[in-house]
Amino acid sequence: MKQLFKQTIIHSAVTASALMLSIVSGSAQAAPVSEWSYSTDSTFSNATWSGGAGLSGLETTSPYELSWGYSGGNFQVNSGNSDLNRSALTIGNAVTGNLTGGTPATGNVFTTIGGTPDPNAGQIGTGISITHWNNPLTSTYGTLTGATITDTLTLNPILPSYYIPGLVTAPTLTFNFKFQETPNAGEFGLGGFGHDGSGFCADGKTAASYGPNGCPDLFGFSNTLTLNNAFQYLDSGLDGILGNSDDFLRTYYASVFVLDTANQAFPLSQLTAGECGVLGLGTSCYGFRTAEADDTTAKFAFAITTDRFSVPEPGSLALLGLAFAGLGAIRQRKAR
Repeated sequence: MKQLFKQTIIHSAVTASALMLSIVSGSAQAAPVSEWSYSTDSTFSNATWSGGAGLSGLETTSPYELSWGYSGGNFQVNSGNSDLNRSALTIGNAVTGNLTGGTPATGNVFTTIGGTPDPNAGQIGTGISITHWNNPLTSTYGTLTGATITDTLTLNPILPSYYIPGLVTAPTLTFNFKFQETPNAGEFGLGGFGHDGSGFCADGKTAASYGPNGCPDLFGFSNTLTLNNAFQYLDSGLDGILGNSDDFLRTYYASVFVLDTANQAFPLSQLTAGECGVLGLGTSCYGFRTAEADDTTAKFAFAITTDRFSVPEPGSLALLGLAFAGLGAIRQRKAR
């Protein structure tokens, strides 16, 4: 791991705009769209690096991969030698299960008409995944310091059948990511910053308490703005006929969640003040810890609802799949 930590902010923008369906005629009882087909995709852009790739190093930037470390290494395999390893962030397809290579995730999702989205009723749509391949690297290699993630979600109404298909894109969402490296052996003291190899992690626990690989990685976010992002779609009025003067724009809400690979709520919790401070998120934030020398995958999912719903605190979001608006990471390299 690198002796000195580096901090990054990864901005991601989910580009979209609400589109209105062309007015059509037909006889039907007014009802919200109950089922949609969807396509969602994400790509990396605007990557920045700490400096040169390093001797025998290579920094790769592509729409679905940001990787760094030994030029001949494979980030999907820990060679056991920090001189020969690579690390990476990759975008995959959570529908197909591929962790690399991106491509749009497609499927169908049912609208939640009142109440809370139920994954057993098909009310949670599965999207893309982001995997953090966390392999020990020598400090001679450069590292990622920033990037942009652009994610798009496009919906197409299926039911009721009187809705004529027409593309609708979800509202714009912006995610702020943090990315930082710290030594496995710790560089913190009980009262704050200490020195490299101090034996203390950012949460105040000893590196040894986390096992032989030392201090864990941290992911953190600062808010939950992905709940209740409104968009509109044309609906008939009381006469049940599209195209008449009483047509109106019905409001729907798109919300984003984070799931693990078993489709369970990702294990978010409140991080310590020290961890939030290292992430640059003040003294209070929510996130999760991941083990060093391992890979971690987060699946992005979403729900479409007819009503706004609120969750009092991020700790309760576990019941829903954990909505998020910022996702960050503290990665670490094992010192030579």
